[in-house]
Amino acid sequence: MNSQPRILLIDHAIDRKERINTLKARGYAVFPALRMEEARSRCMRGGYDLIVVHAGDEPEQALAYCDEIRKNCPSQRLLMSARDGAGRDYAIGPDVPSLVQAVDRVFNASAQPADLASAA
Repeated sequence: MNSQPRILLIDHAIDRKERINTLKARGYAVFPALRMEEARSRCMRGGYDLIVVHAGDEPEQALAYCDEIRKNCPSQRLLMSARDGAGRDYAIGPDVPSLVQAVDRVFNASAQPADLASAA
């Protein structure tokens, strides 16, 4: 990684600071937003290397928001941490270790040359 990957983290759960601080400690630039409405106004196409939506107690809204992002910008890297991801390919578990593993996987996979990635 040449520069810090930029992550927009949409999260209003009480323990959100744990997710923010853990990602920052791993070298990511984290830009928190408390609500999806706030993120909509800040989320310019190409502005973030990854958008992470923590579903918390709003799983239906989180799924709809992620589906909207996927529809409007299919190349945007996207993760949603939730207890039930309804089979979405961007869904991960709600715990911090699952988040860290998924984020690392997103950026490590994109850093590998194409021939090495296909050989794995």
